Amino acid sequence: ALDQILESTRQFIIPGLLALGLMIVVVTAEIDISLASILAVGTVLFARFSVHGMALAGAIPIVLLCCALLGAFNGFLVSRLGLPSLAVTLGTMGAYRGLAFIIGSEMGYTDFNDAYRSAGSDEVFGIVPIALFIFAVIALVMAFLIHKTVFGRRCFAVGRNKDAASIAGINVTRVKIVSYAIAGGLAAVAALIWIGQYGSARGDNADGAILFVVTAVVLGGVDINGGRGSVLGVVLALLLLGTLRNGMGLANVGGPVQTVVFGALLTLGVLRPVGLRAVRF
Repeated sequence: ALDQILESTRQFIIPGLLALGLMIVVVTAEIDISLASILAVGTVLFARFSVHGMALAGAIPIVLLCCALLGAFNGFLVSRLGLPSLAVTLGTMGAYRGLAFIIGSEMGYTDFNDAYRSAGSDEVFGIVPIALFIFAVIALVMAFLIHKTVFGRRCFAVGRNKDAASIAGINVTRVKIVSYAIAGGLAAVAALIWIGQYGSARGDNADGAILFVVTAVVLGGVDINGGRGSVLGVVLALLLLGTLRNGMGLANVGGPVQTVVFGALLTLGVLRPVGLRAVRF
């Protein structure tokens, strides 16, 4: 039924927002595995503002800015200091997760008012989740940004060859920092939807989600080495993986088995561009 199909879209909206953010980072030939931790920081920040009675309209820009700054800090370490992005974001993944626990405490928070829950729980006409509309709008904006703007073309140029891009006058450092900041901002949006869907804010929110996110990006045709990819491909991969996860849930397939499946898909996605050329005897 239509309502069941629309309900199943909830399986990929939150990781989908993270995947759209990760995509723009990977296009520049970098990686960010700290996005789920940034989401956790966003949820506990929303919780703090809710506790103090701040209106959602005031909380959103503050949380967006904070999460974007966390992403930009990753970008600064990677591009300005020349550190490897995998090592940097592995470190900040733990640091941001710890920060989320410090801000939100071990107990977490569940008593959100209705305004904070609306983005992730309300529906239009009682059928279509508002979160799906938010995801669709952001996907369209990201498609325009990546494929139709100067900034997007610069991201692809940096991913293909950062030295050539620098010689051509592109500020590689700025492009990468902005890319990471955008990814962090999208993690904040995902945090708001998380609150509506799950009604909780804890430091361990979205722990383990990064496997699904990276798998969606790679299966969506984004070259893990940078310089190639499309938003449409990522969205289609999200639809596939969301349907697969929903189906495995209905079939009572356990979490460990699902992890094996997504891990295998990620490996196949990385191997796909290489093909048989990698096999040498």
